[in-house]
Amino acid sequence: MRAGDLRRRLTLERASDSTDDAGGAVRTWVPEGAVFAAVKPRSRRDTVENGRSVGLVSHFVMLRFRDDLGGDVRFVDGDAVYRVLAVEAFDPQRRYVRCLCEEGQA
Repeated sequence: MRAGDLRRRLTLERASDSTDDAGGAVRTWVPEGAVFAAVKPRSRRDTVENGRSVGLVSHFVMLRFRDDLGGDVRFVDGDAVYRVLAVEAFDPQRRYVRCLCEEGQA
């Protein structure tokens, strides 16, 4: 991995949970800024939800090392949303981090 491989500009968003008037939970996504990343497809699988076929696509999103990434974070690229499932250091020097993400729609 080289810094020049990080060409896609993604918006980093963090979840903000609050309660609504009925006592339920409401999740909103707050933009924290732009990051440059490499997005690599990992796998695709088809499942059936509510009687219809749904394709699930996972990706690796690689970016410069950050220690504030977790399940409360997602990356947005236009209409594509990459929800973070897992995070790992990509190299021993901790220069880059790799996020396993599931793709969805905004």
